Amino acid sequence: MITVVSLLSGVLMAWQYGTLTVIQAETSQSRKSALTAVIQDLEAETARMEENILALRGQLDQLQRAQVDGSDELSVLQAELIELKNLAGLTEITGPGVTVVLDDNRSGAEAARLLPDYNPENFIIHDKDIRWLVNDAKRGGAGAIAINGHRLVNISEIRCVGPVIFINSTRMAPPYVVKIIGDPDTLEQLISTGDAFPILKWEDFPVKLTKEASITIPAYKGSLPLNYIKPIDGDSSRL
Repeated sequence: MITVVSLLSGVLMAWQYGTLTVIQAETSQSRKSALTAVIQDLEAETARMEENILALRGQLDQLQRAQVDGSDELSVLQAELIELKNLAGLTEITGPGVTVVLDDNRSGAEAARLLPDYNPENFIIHDKDIRWLVNDAKRGGAGAIAINGHRLVNISEIRCVGPVIFINSTRMAPPYVVKIIGDPDTLEQLISTGDAFPILKWEDFPVKLTKEASITIPAYKGSLPLNYIKPIDGDSSRL
């Protein structure tokens, strides 16, 4: 009798444990799905806000152009403003340059998967790889840089959050298409002998560098911090 009771107790405990495990797994998956949905909604909202910022900047530019008609002094100031916007990355720009594509080494990871010292981190593009490439491009006189369609400006960040790379606070996934405007020959030389591209190529990453006769890089869509600028009270002519 005791043996039967013990057996039934064991079966009951095993069933309860199995049920609890299933519930925990379902709860974890449900929570993961909910968090993923929240992230996707926030990213979509960020994209909409960036497009709104771009549209408002376009409207502001039209108003500024309309106000300078017939005024030589204001026309000079408007020309200077346009040049400053170009330097700040707030306008679309077109010119010759290079396109660099960086991608994860999936075939290498698959081949090494069964090795005892396998580390998946060794087969993916990291934020440092992109930063080094950008630095090489800047040394080559890059006039403008965009990664997966996102313009880099002086406040741009390239950083890892876990396995994900964020650029301008936007989540990116490989392949990373880096468009760079500048002298194609100079950029090709400095990038192909720089700190990132040749190492990735030597490690069999599927990277590619192509010289381009014409590249168009979009304007920066994000917001700009105004930590010290304050509006002047009263007559705007004091500006």
